[in-house]
Amino acid sequence: MTPDERRTQIAMAEDRLVPSLRQRVITGWFVLNGFVVASWVAHIPRVSAALGVPPGTLGLALLCMAAGSVLGMVVAPWAIRRTGAGRAAWMAALTFALLLPLPLSVGSVFTLAASLLLFGAAHGLLDVAMNKAAADHEQTLGRPVMAGFHGWFSVGMVAGVGAGSAALLIGIPPLVHAAIVIVLAVGVLSTGLPAKSSPHKPATGQPQAVGWGGRRVAALAGVAFISLFLEGAMADWSGLLAVAFEAGPAAAPLAYCAFTACWALGRFVGDRLTRRIGDVFIVRAGGILTAIGVGLGLVGGTPIWVMAGCALTGLGIANVVPLLFRAAARTTSDGRGLAIVTGVGYAGFLVGPPLVGFAANAVGLPRAMWLVVVGGLALAMGAAVLRRRMTFNCRAVLLDMDGTLVDSSEVVDAVWKEWAASVGVDPAPVLAVHDGRRPAETLAMTYPHLTTPEAIAWVEQAQVGRVGVKPIPGAVELVDALAGRLWAVVTSASRSLAEDRLKVAGLWRGVPLIGADDVIAGKPSPEGYLLAARMLGVPPQECVVIEDAPAGVTAGIRAGMTVVGVATTHPASALDTPHVIPDLSAVTVLSGPAGAIRLGIANWRR
Repeated sequence: MTPDERRTQIAMAEDRLVPSLRQRVITGWFVLNGFVVASWVAHIPRVSAALGVPPGTLGLALLCMAAGSVLGMVVAPWAIRRTGAGRAAWMAALTFALLLPLPLSVGSVFTLAASLLLFGAAHGLLDVAMNKAAADHEQTLGRPVMAGFHGWFSVGMVAGVGAGSAALLIGIPPLVHAAIVIVLAVGVLSTGLPAKSSPHKPATGQPQAVGWGGRRVAALAGVAFISLFLEGAMADWSGLLAVAFEAGPAAAPLAYCAFTACWALGRFVGDRLTRRIGDVFIVRAGGILTAIGVGLGLVGGTPIWVMAGCALTGLGIANVVPLLFRAAARTTSDGRGLAIVTGVGYAGFLVGPPLVGFAANAVGLPRAMWLVVVGGLALAMGAAVLRRRMTFNCRAVLLDMDGTLVDSSEVVDAVWKEWAASVGVDPAPVLAVHDGRRPAETLAMTYPHLTTPEAIAWVEQAQVGRVGVKPIPGAVELVDALAGRLWAVVTSASRSLAEDRLKVAGLWRGVPLIGADDVIAGKPSPEGYLLAARMLGVPPQECVVIEDAPAGVTAGIRAGMTVVGVATTHPASALDTPHVIPDLSAVTVLSGPAGAIRLGIANWRR
């Protein structure tokens, strides 16, 4: 291995290391949040019995945790402005765990209320800060990961309830249990304290928002209220709905188990679904599935139908909250929008169960649960709030050529067919995979026994000077708008062929160009994009890649860059990025600060 190859491999490894470590740290915060909350929830029956207070009085004391959470959410934007989302989340997580002994060791309902107020404040601060950190990390990666983080929160809840129940069963004293939780929390948090960061300098290369967010924050908050209203109603009443249809004591909890199991499972597949079908479709389908699921249970009128309906509802609603929180995190740089959406959403979680209960007292639980059906339909109608024009702040734009800037498909296909005819092979395998790949890699994937320097050179040279190359719609306007800014072309074609095609299409501007002969490995290796970033003197995370081929999209993501897919040569579902546009006419270059580029895109998937 040559020194240059070794340096390239080291640089690529370093580019992958930091995001991977950051993802593990943020995952730890989500798990810890769920674990600590559930550790307290497991002790509520014991605390209630020890205090000997009426249910109504206990309920008022428990509401203090909700009030404290709102207080923490109000403080969260200030903390994020001062220290950055990561450090605010780390400190809130530590404080949250350290406060657990307070509600576990109270001697009166008043001290319980006071301790839950503090406990809830730490929880609210952690909730906003960790979601903001997760959204920032997701933007850095350029691919959805938010649903997975919330899935780990669900895992933490299950583990916390299980561990708390086991501690009570074997007689571990409450403060000893709390000490064990604190030790575990310190272990999780010891993986790293995020560096203090200034939110006044937004991360470039990512979707950014300016100002308070206004109407968009209000709209997101309204949809979050509906979503968490549904979650709260299902959490408290699904098991009792089965009882209403004559389920026995052993069978009734299975309805709630079906809901929570599918709810948690759905979150672990949510990020993949987001990449393929987008936020709006997921929320709309989730609302419809919720309505259908509960409706099936009510119409079926048996415990089995209720259980099946609860499972369907869990799958439908699983990814709505992560998507709403991610969208809210992008409305403001300091977390204010996220705090508002989170607070209003949790208000829905608190309102849902009693509202269904009041209705059940009047008309019976089965009829009252039609409120959930109506809520699911309302959620489906509100999904459009997630569709918006995205704005990316970055310092450099890296453009693929074939399929992104120029349409050369007829020329390239014709050359490959000529080559296949000359050697007597079927061109179909080559035509299926050549987009975004160098001729050498295309031949190695399809006809390795024919991969010779002569064949590679022939395919390259046969394309030079051919007519039929034309610019993609919006390409001329985009490159002209980028004049005087940092941008480059990263292509799988050779340098000479790339220059020829750009000149024929009227797009040659003399900017840096990385061709097939400049890299050791072609796409999906990130080497070409990382090399372009180094040539421009811009960190990878401050670059936006625009690509049409799955191999190129993968290369940009592996480079740690934000990737915008162009659905010119492949369907949007084949491009593994949440940002997909029909062609370059959907991109506009907006005015921005010195040294920065602001791109606006009309995103198909949002």
